Amino acid sequence: MSDSLSQAWDFQTRAAAEQDDLCRTPGRSWVPPILRDLVLAARNTSLSRYHPFTSHATLRFSTGPTWWLGDADVLAVAIALVPEGRYLVHTRSPHDGTFTAQLETPDADEAAARAEHLANAPG
Repeated sequence: MSDSLSQAWDFQTRAAAEQDDLCRTPGRSWVPPILRDLVLAARNTSLSRYHPFTSHATLRFSTGPTWWLGDADVLAVAIALVPEGRYLVHTRSPHDGTFTAQLETPDADEAAARAEHLANAPG
């Protein structure tokens, strides 16, 4: 893993822990405090070769650090947090942008493994 990629994962891990701390306050957010577990699980898969970022309580992945500038591609697979303390792995169609649920689970490792499989699937 390159230094910048390692730093991106380190940053995402710290940010996820801070977000989880904020979400533990009752009534502060609907988001469950489970993001850090997910980031750590994803980092232990081949997804670690991508740059992690969050968007709307969803862990996403890109091929470079500045995807928003058009310098990288965003993977079609993502893992969303859902209110019941679960993870929803979904894919986005490149044709019409629709999302397709692939797995819902309370287990961060299972969610990361499914996302890894989908990211590495041909086509």
